[in-house]
Amino acid sequence: MANTDTVADPTATSFFESLLELFRQAHNPDLCQAQNILLRRLALQGDVVGSRVPAPQNITEIGGYLNMLREFKQEEMLAQVLAGILGVAGPNPPLGWTSSRPPLRMVPLTNDRPEGASQSAIPLWFMVRSDFYVALQQGRNRLHEQGCVLPLSAAGRRLPPASSLGPSPTDLLPYLGRCLELVPAAALNDPAADLLALVRPAGTTEAFRIAARVLAPGSVSVPAADWDAQKCDSSSCRVVQITGGQFVPVAPILASAGFYSPTPLPEPVTILSTEWTRLTNCTGLIRGKTKLGDELEQLYDTAEIGASVFATMLNWLWDGSTFVKP
Repeated sequence: MANTDTVADPTATSFFESLLELFRQAHNPDLCQAQNILLRRLALQGDVVGSRVPAPQNITEIGGYLNMLREFKQEEMLAQVLAGILGVAGPNPPLGWTSSRPPLRMVPLTNDRPEGASQSAIPLWFMVRSDFYVALQQGRNRLHEQGCVLPLSAAGRRLPPASSLGPSPTDLLPYLGRCLELVPAAALNDPAADLLALVRPAGTTEAFRIAARVLAPGSVSVPAADWDAQKCDSSSCRVVQITGGQFVPVAPILASAGFYSPTPLPEPVTILSTEWTRLTNCTGLIRGKTKLGDELEQLYDTAEIGASVFATMLNWLWDGSTFVKP
């Protein structure tokens, strides 16, 4: 009886395992680019699905295929077909290697999650736009050097489809990767023990500011001072005094990364208030010139934008606070 056992090719097995691992771990720009190239090459040349269209038998059939490509405006593919017929080099760059990925992307950043009452409410990571990544990480490092943390929250957003029920979103900055939020649970419960606090110098009438509490001495010392701080419950907020507290205002550090809190900072009225947590980054937006469509194209491909509720708003202009119809 013939031996029907299948013997696996170790080289092929190793190759496909490496390929699958590449697909599973495509989480940084280089791997995403490699994944994109491989998938496009498989789709265009890998014969993933066998063709049901027979090869052309004569010049008339060839002309029919060329006319079809021209009718569907597939100019680059048309040039590739002609190059294949003539046996010459195709257009440069060759079809299948051209990346249509937007120039920017949302990338994950590991969050600050120290032990404590608020730890369970802090996400393991948050998403930040790739061009803001380095500056934000540098700002967080400055806080870490002073013994502080900065728990943040931001998830990647998909554009709402054009078929969505209800009105279009009025807050557009989150869809442009220009918003972050401080984790609400990190403050307002017990200013002397929370990770963050809304404070002002004791005995003054200055506006409250967001500050990070020193959890342990860092490489950069922070002087102790007396502070007034907001402490809230489910029905109200009140001002409490902290003697000899070590706090680092986060506004100057976040500003160095382009992120700012609302001005004036909204004061909480209960523990559920979250308006104070919002941070926005409007760097590079020019009043009366920057178009919504140009900003969307930084993060999304043309097809996704065209299928979204923003497809009819692409010429809207930045007015200093939002995008408005010209």
